[in-house]
Amino acid sequence: MDIRNTLHNSLQLLSKQHTKETLGDRRDYLGASDVGHCPRKVILDRIYPGEHDLATLLRFQRGHMTEDIVAAAFTAAGFSNFERQVEVDISTDKLPALVHIDFVFTARQKKIKSILEVKSGKIPDQPYSSWESQLYLQMGALAKKYPDYMVKGAVLSLDLGDGDAAFFNGYTPQDTLYNGLLQRAESIWNDYQQSLKGQKIELKTEPGPLCGFCNHISTCPRFAADDIPEMDDFIADFQELREKEKKYKEKVAIQKKILLTMVRARGNFRAGGYLLKKTTRTRQNLDMTSLDNFLADNGTSISEFQEPSTFSFLDIKKAPKEIAPVN
Repeated sequence: MDIRNTLHNSLQLLSKQHTKETLGDRRDYLGASDVGHCPRKVILDRIYPGEHDLATLLRFQRGHMTEDIVAAAFTAAGFSNFERQVEVDISTDKLPALVHIDFVFTARQKKIKSILEVKSGKIPDQPYSSWESQLYLQMGALAKKYPDYMVKGAVLSLDLGDGDAAFFNGYTPQDTLYNGLLQRAESIWNDYQQSLKGQKIELKTEPGPLCGFCNHISTCPRFAADDIPEMDDFIADFQELREKEKKYKEKVAIQKKILLTMVRARGNFRAGGYLLKKTTRTRQNLDMTSLDNFLADNGTSISEFQEPSTFSFLDIKKAPKEIAPVN
């Protein structure tokens, strides 16, 4: 039995069942999570859904697990005033749209409804714009459905691998943002309907950090170009982080050497809640000279036992400035 294939096929089935049970047929409407993403990706995912790879399916399951963990924690803490997967219809005459809210907490006496959107994975320094777009749509939808209630919103980001959490709070409904997002959703839906009818239209693209997770990047017109200015800020941030990494790596090496010198001279000691001590380990190294001599004595060489292998890495160099054509 091929465990990997079994796992992949089973998770694919589970994912489809979960989507059907909780969200219905996503081809029939737009959801709040769609509106903040690249319109081209949203549309092509509906027209050409394809099969998800194992890594994507595991991320989906991690997301479901994260919500269940949060629900269990709130229940254990004695909270009983929350609902899960609250659906609100925000359709217009130009758009079928539903929002599905992870958690809604209701304080009836104070007339407050609080939205909690749960995200899983590596925690960003600031919420992604797609998260905030989703939250503003959810808050606007809930505010219109319950005009007598004050509506608030927050995002809880959990990293199950590192055991870390971040809470992004303080969001309130903004009519201007809500109406603008609805107009954006209507535009996406209109392009989707035209594409379904076979009309040739140029789908809007929004290059960004999430493009690496898009199944349609190989055919994306923005990535057909050599220059993608929309990625400038992301590349600049990445290069800045690389410089900081190099700087701090050098600092860590220097300070580690200083501390090791202290331990060698003084012995073990405690500081800052840590125990510092010298540890010695032994590892086996291959004596290449002796091996070469042995193989030569037996009429062969080490090159006969070597074979090439390939590997990939990201190579970033300063691009040469383009020379303007001479008229």
